[in-house]
Amino acid sequence: MRHEPGEAAGIGEYFQRWGMKIGNNVFTLFDRVSPADLDKLDLLHNIYIGLFKHMMEWVEGFLKKHKRQQALDDAWKEIPPYPGFSVPNKTNCEITQWQGKEMRNLGHCILAVLASALRNPDSSEYQDFTSALKCVSPLVDFTLMAQYRSHTPDTLSYMESYLQTFHRTRDIFLEFRTSKATRAQANRQDRELMELMADECAEKVRHRTVANRHRLADQDRVERSDRWADLIRRENHFNSMKMHYLTHFASHVRRFGSIWMYSTEIGELAHKDQIKDGYSRSNNNEAARRILSHYGRQHALGIMLQTIEALSKVEGVIVVEDSGIEIPIVPSRSTPRQVLKGGMKNNSTLTELCTALDIHYSDMVEEILRFIRQSAADDRRLPADPAITLAGIAHLIKSEVYGFKE
Repeated sequence: MRHEPGEAAGIGEYFQRWGMKIGNNVFTLFDRVSPADLDKLDLLHNIYIGLFKHMMEWVEGFLKKHKRQQALDDAWKEIPPYPGFSVPNKTNCEITQWQGKEMRNLGHCILAVLASALRNPDSSEYQDFTSALKCVSPLVDFTLMAQYRSHTPDTLSYMESYLQTFHRTRDIFLEFRTSKATRAQANRQDRELMELMADECAEKVRHRTVANRHRLADQDRVERSDRWADLIRRENHFNSMKMHYLTHFASHVRRFGSIWMYSTEIGELAHKDQIKDGYSRSNNNEAARRILSHYGRQHALGIMLQTIEALSKVEGVIVVEDSGIEIPIVPSRSTPRQVLKGGMKNNSTLTELCTALDIHYSDMVEEILRFIRQSAADDRRLPADPAITLAGIAHLIKSEVYGFKE
């Protein structure tokens, strides 16, 4: 979006009222580049590791306030296995760092687990519990529908409707959206207020009884708590890039197609195998060189293991003399892909043919390779003349190797 210089002040004030900053970046002066279209939406970082992580912080704060954390853990442990769903190995309080796979798993069960943890509320909790479920439910529905590999106008309208419902009911978690800066500001205000109240109390303490001093301390404590809550409620907000990205999901699908096409999960898996494992096994000195060396060794060993596994499927290996070529022997009990045809019986395999002609297998292979190089040196293909059969090749081999003549 471009604006004239004269409008910059008014636009800046407009966005500032909404808690947003306006500025330029390196792509601002390019006429045919839209910076908003360069960054594609991603389910892993925008939903699983981003939005779900924040949602769990809100839910944990809400449960702690109402003393329902143990109820959530109990419901978490009772989740039965189901196709396409991995049963969690740890309870919610035992998980120190959420991974993408765990977050994806969380989206399938969090609503049912939370509903179980908030069951049987009393009269003072009923409204808050209902509002919390009404907020989490559309958010989960939005994320599940965003994972569709194909969309219709109806599914996109459902996504937009779920998002609007979430924004209407999100205030129930507003008090748990406290940032570090807001928390520091609230602590500073509380210290200043406590010092001011202590000075006022010191001046009047001589003229008050013990009961009056206790009552005054209780009033000061309530006033500090109220001012703390007012500041938190005034400064807390949901204005973040991860929240803003949700509004672009439907338009992104309309313009660029399914969001799955831009998933970074495969790249994250490769990042773990190629970089993280090597870094964890290094001593952090010249880490890049050691990571490359570690991955090179792992890759070479993997290829070697695959080669050994392939060779272990045959009975043995024949080394052609003077050439160093290793030829695996196909078991005689297996059915050959192409049956050899000759004038003798029981010669369907090359091994049986060598036995019938009394020729060593290595000599046979070496002469066949030499014959192929001489007769098909141009295009590396066997002769197309059907008159040249394997029996003829065998006769040629016997005449050249053993000196037989007609």
